[in-house]
Amino acid sequence: MVSAFIRPARLDALLAPWMPDAEERAFVVRCIVGEGPVHHRGASYTLVCLLGLLLEELGPPEGGAPSSESLPVPIRLPPHLARGSEHDYPLAIPLAPLARLAPKGSPELAALVDCLTDGPPHHALANAAMVCLLDALFARAERARAGAEPA
Repeated sequence: MVSAFIRPARLDALLAPWMPDAEERAFVVRCIVGEGPVHHRGASYTLVCLLGLLLEELGPPEGGAPSSESLPVPIRLPPHLARGSEHDYPLAIPLAPLARLAPKGSPELAALVDCLTDGPPHHALANAAMVCLLDALFARAERARAGAEPA
C-alpha cells in the first residue's frame, strides 16, 4: 500500500520549529498525510521529508526556524459551506524564499502565495510546509556563505 511508508511523527518533528503547539501541529500533519488522495499524501510526505533530510545534512539549526515575514494560509471553504469570515490554518507561509522569485509587495508575489495556498488542505499545507523548509535551507546557505567569505 502506498501509504505504508508514511510516518506522521517524522512530519511532526520537521514542523515543530514553525509550530510549537503540538495539537495545531498534529492537525496540520493530519491534513497533509491523512487527507486527500493517497498518492498526494505519499508525494507530499516524500517531498517534505527530502527537504528535511537536506536540512539535517547542513547541520544542527541555529535558533530554530527563521523568523522571516510570513502570511497565513487561509482555510478556503466552498461558498455553500462558508460561515462568516474565513479563518487561517495554524501554519504560515514564509515570504523570503518566494521574494527570490518576485519582488516583495508585487502582484507576482501575491499570485505565487495565492497559488501555493489555494486548494484543499492537503495541498495548501504541504506547500506551506515545503516553503518553510526551503526558507530554513536558504537561511542556512546564507550563513554558510557568510562564514566562508574571507574577513
